[in-house]
Amino acid sequence: KKWPHCHPTTRQNKAGKTNAGSQRYRCMHCNRKYTPEPKPQGYPKSMHKRAAEMYVDGGNIRRIARHLKVAPQTVAFWVTDLAEDLPNAPMPEEVQEAEMDELFTFIGDKKNKIYILTVVDRKTRCILGWAVVWVRTQVAIQQVVDQAPKAKWYYSDGFDAYQWLWYHFGRYEVSEGKADTYSVEGDNAELRHYLARLARRSRCFSRCPFALERALRLFVFCFNSRQLHKQRFPNYAAHVMDFISPLL
Repeated sequence: KKWPHCHPTTRQNKAGKTNAGSQRYRCMHCNRKYTPEPKPQGYPKSMHKRAAEMYVDGGNIRRIARHLKVAPQTVAFWVTDLAEDLPNAPMPEEVQEAEMDELFTFIGDKKNKIYILTVVDRKTRCILGWAVVWVRTQVAIQQVVDQAPKAKWYYSDGFDAYQWLWYHFGRYEVSEGKADTYSVEGDNAELRHYLARLARRSRCFSRCPFALERALRLFVFCFNSRQLHKQRFPNYAAHVMDFISPLL
C-alpha cells in the first residue's frame, strides 16, 4: 500500500477497520492513518427501497425494522427523508365530481384524537387533497378545498361545516346515507388498510403530527400514481408498493 501523503510503500501496517468495514492502514514513517479503498457508509439504497415498499404496503415501522435487522428509528428516518423529497402527488387532468370526508386517529396516546380531512375524485379515486387537523373547522376544510383541483360537483355527509364552504363555482350536495360518498369512504378505508398507524383497534399510532403528515404524503403519492396507472392500463395489475421504485 502507498500512502499519498509521504508516498512510501514500505512499513504500511494494518490499523483496524472503519464503521463501513474498510481496511485502514497506518504509515509508520509519518504515523498517520489512511483508508486506501473506502467503502460507502450507511445501508444500501436497495434496503431503503425495501423498507419503503413494506411501509406503504401495510407494514409498521417496528416490524419492518425487525425484518431488515435495523433500528426502528432508522426506518423512520428513511420514510421521512423519502417523503420530504417527493414532488407533488400526481392528479387527474379534469375532475367532475369530488367527495369529502374525514377520519380520525390518535397522536401519542388514545386520549389525543386528531382528524385527517380528505377530498377524493369519484372517477379515478385519486386523493385530491388532505390535511391533518386537531379540530374539523370550516377554515381548515376550506383550505383543503382551495388547494385541491377544482370539481364541478361536491358531495359530503351532513357535517355542518361543509355547507358553508365556497366551492369555486362548483355545486354542493349533502349525501343521503353513503350514496354519494362511497368513493371517499373507500379511500379512507384504503388509508387504514395500507398505513399501519391508522389501523383501528391497534396500538400503532403516530407520536407526532409531523410523522403522520410524512406518512400520508408518501402514501398519497404512490396511491395516486397507482390509480392513474389503472386508468391508463386497466388490464395490467399494479400495487401501491410498485410506485416506490421510481423514487429511489
